[in-house]
Amino acid sequence: MNASLTDRLIRIFLGLLFFWPASSLPALHAQDGTDSVHYLEAVKIKGYRRISPMENAATPVQALQGAELQRLHAHQASEAVKRFAGVQIKDYGGVGGMKTVSVRSLGAAHTAVSYNGVLLSDAQNGQIDLSKIYMDGVKSVALYNGQAARIFQPARNFQAASLLAIDTRSVFESDSSRPAYASLSFGSFRQVASSMEFTKKINPRFGFSAHARYGYVYGNYPFEHDLGGTLKRLRRQNSDVRDGNAEIRLEYRPSTHHHLEAQLFYYGSERGLPGAVISYYPHSAQRLQDRNFFGVLKHRWQISKYFLQQNTVKYSYLYNRFQDPDALSSIPVDDRYRQQELYLSTLTLCTTPVPGLSLSAALDAAFNFLDANRNGFADPWRSSLWFNLALDYRHPYVEVMASGLASAFFDRVRHGYRPRDKARLSPFASVAVFPLGNRSLAVRVFYKDVFRMPTFNDFYYGRTGNPRLRPEKARQLDAGISCTLPGKAQSIWKIEVSADAYLNWVQDKIVAYPTDNLFVWSMFNVDKVRTTGIDAVWGVETAFGSHGLASRFGLSAQLAYTFLQALDKTSPQLPTYNQQVAYTPRHSGSALLALQLPYVDLGYRLSFCGERYILNQNIPENRLAPYMEHGLSLNARLALPHAELSLGFEVLNLTDQTYQIVKNYPMPGRHYRVTVGGRF
Repeated sequence: MNASLTDRLIRIFLGLLFFWPASSLPALHAQDGTDSVHYLEAVKIKGYRRISPMENAATPVQALQGAELQRLHAHQASEAVKRFAGVQIKDYGGVGGMKTVSVRSLGAAHTAVSYNGVLLSDAQNGQIDLSKIYMDGVKSVALYNGQAARIFQPARNFQAASLLAIDTRSVFESDSSRPAYASLSFGSFRQVASSMEFTKKINPRFGFSAHARYGYVYGNYPFEHDLGGTLKRLRRQNSDVRDGNAEIRLEYRPSTHHHLEAQLFYYGSERGLPGAVISYYPHSAQRLQDRNFFGVLKHRWQISKYFLQQNTVKYSYLYNRFQDPDALSSIPVDDRYRQQELYLSTLTLCTTPVPGLSLSAALDAAFNFLDANRNGFADPWRSSLWFNLALDYRHPYVEVMASGLASAFFDRVRHGYRPRDKARLSPFASVAVFPLGNRSLAVRVFYKDVFRMPTFNDFYYGRTGNPRLRPEKARQLDAGISCTLPGKAQSIWKIEVSADAYLNWVQDKIVAYPTDNLFVWSMFNVDKVRTTGIDAVWGVETAFGSHGLASRFGLSAQLAYTFLQALDKTSPQLPTYNQQVAYTPRHSGSALLALQLPYVDLGYRLSFCGERYILNQNIPENRLAPYMEHGLSLNARLALPHAELSLGFEVLNLTDQTYQIVKNYPMPGRHYRVTVGGRF
């Protein structure tokens, strides 16, 4: 596809964005849909409730909300996500290391991360570092396999195999009587962090919120290393991290038909890269700086009783600087990368004369630019287009969802070889059956075909990039069942069970892992991978008493287990044939137990990961030992006339387990964290 055709497509998109013929649409008389006019009306939130798997039964979903996130003491998104079944977190160094999420062994680039409904993006490496996302002010964290269970989403949100949705509290949902919140936390390895938040609803139509956080950790935690059969106790070096973020959010509702939202977000960090632990050479002097900024402007318009439209504009800027004064070459490495993205989206939802049937159409475009200070760097830019049509039919006994996503990518470079333009259609279909006529029991199945473009680093990075790298394609098939007892909101107890079996077929899989540091990666293709797995989740919630002090007693527990077999099916002649793919455990799981008392919450959590191999050749030399990590937490709260105070205490890695998630990147042993907070 030539440049003139690209220009025409861009002009068509811009015309649709600003001149979508919405105002002329007829007002159809149809049954109210789930994403219809009431989406805009203000709702007073008095508490938070966990999303059950069966509440969005068309696709599997796991979620944590409000009080549960507080009881988990989840400071970063990675600490919350690793409690979900089917999730593998890669942690490169513990306290300040990079953290990425892979769902069902499909790789981090197949998991999209949305923040208040808009995807976070990094065209350079395609992976979102969850250590940069903090849980202050977060209302909910939800993981959807396949795709989210509502069709009112930007087209880009349909592109990935799974979606991690992080949503912060709206200004109109916050407690206006205590608008300010401040906290201070400190812990082992000279860890200290402070955060402040202020939310103000000026009037019923306008409000704003502001949040800021700063943290520092020296990170020199001790670990044990095998030196020729002798365990020696060492300390991590060059693992300090200074980071901070600030966020401003404005919301304006001039009427029940319009909702205007603006958001500005900034994150900055300066850290050392401790590198892999190599025997007899613990020294490391590599440094990494990050500067990330994005701004989002979103307008939601209730055109008529049955038509809802949303337009979104986002600009993001990412800066990375990697320094290695001890490079093998005579010239120290000082690489600087600047990445910019302009993202535009328009989508419309409508209900139809058929009761329970909703339709949506979405058109998105993104323009990415990357430049570096390296001589001869490709300086690529990419134009991406997505168009999605989706339907959702809901009935007391059945729900059907289907969508078709058409995507196209056009790369241009200033220097070197340019990859061919790519285009692909990605279909999705799911069916959920409710035998009892309500969502207390659901049987579901879904199929999805996804397409992952190689990132800028995959294509153009000077040391490992390959512009002839093939895109990665994956097909997903999932069948599951979920049940809740007794299924009544007013009950004092509830039991939830869900289980899903799935098959994934991956062709031209792109596998990435760090080499001698966290910035230089190595990429290679595994032609064919077949994944089979089972995710199972069991949860129970109880409340003792129905009124007065006794109503503040409760007990909740959850168990999650994953069996995952991801085998290399490239060729029987290769030594890796039928071998487990690198860094994929066959068995993993987690457990949570929380006791709520009138003024104190007690919690216990466990994470288990079975053995893995650092390469696709499953030999003893490549084996990583299994590990089990335990944690305890205590949260005390005190209500005063003009303030709510809280004190949290955590013991992490209670048993002082020695383990590695990534080869030669030891994790910290037993450590502690204390958090003091107050809402005023």
